[in-house]
Amino acid sequence: MVGISFLLLLWIGILGVMLLVYLSYPLFQSSELSSEINPAELRMQTLAIEREQSYSALVDLEDDYESGKLSEEDYKELRAALLQETAQIVSQLEAAAQIDVESEIERYKREKGQ
Repeated sequence: MVGISFLLLLWIGILGVMLLVYLSYPLFQSSELSSEINPAELRMQTLAIEREQSYSALVDLEDDYESGKLSEEDYKELRAALLQETAQIVSQLEAAAQIDVESEIERYKREKGQ
């Protein structure tokens, strides 16, 4: 009886350690991946997400206006603000894309020169 209890505790301990290693593995991997992330690419992804959110907000605003939840005055005011915000995001995205292209060209020139 004592032998069975010891084996059971041993297996539970082994499984516990294995589970701990399995669950902590992503924590060690994330530090390695974060050093590989290109800041320019991260900025482009962030701006693309913000653009999609702005588009979604504009669609939601239009739906709210059409359903009568917003007055025409509120709709026009909110729409103008959202359009301005969206235009800024799109212009930042285009500028970031241009900078990214230029940096890629410079990287190519450096690699080709070697």
